[in-house]
Amino acid sequence: MKRLIGVSVFVGVLVLVFAGPVGAASQGRTVVARISGGGTAEMQAGGLAQGISHWGAGVTLYSDGTASGQIDCVDQHGDNFPGNIFGEVTSWSMEGTTVVLNVVGKFVGQGGHPEATAFTVKIQQFGGAGQGRWTLEVGPFLFCVEVVTSGQIAYRPA
Repeated sequence: MKRLIGVSVFVGVLVLVFAGPVGAASQGRTVVARISGGGTAEMQAGGLAQGISHWGAGVTLYSDGTASGQIDCVDQHGDNFPGNIFGEVTSWSMEGTTVVLNVVGKFVGQGGHPEATAFTVKIQQFGGAGQGRWTLEVGPFLFCVEVVTSGQIAYRPA
């Protein structure tokens, strides 16, 4: 019985892995690139928030401007806006050389109650410590100007 359950889980994972690209192709779109990474970042002057964040991203960009995947950014306790903002990336665009990701998700602040929110992540530069740079905006407010301090944010064209 354990072996049957294990095989069923394995087959289920394979279906999910291969259904995404097939589903995208069946909708007349192709994968343009994948963005992935995670680590820590230091918030720079220019944004409302200051401190250290832990973040992660796994995003697929499609030729029709849609996107799939998730972004999560956890600001540490002691920051001036501590909390966790996370969500599903729904679309993307370019502003010059900057990749713009539109996200629908939630913010969990000090009160501990999730609040629905939409936010934008703009990746100015891909790379590791000292190189990767991105911002997080909620509406017209620039909350975070981030520089990667450990880990990396990577761009892989299809």
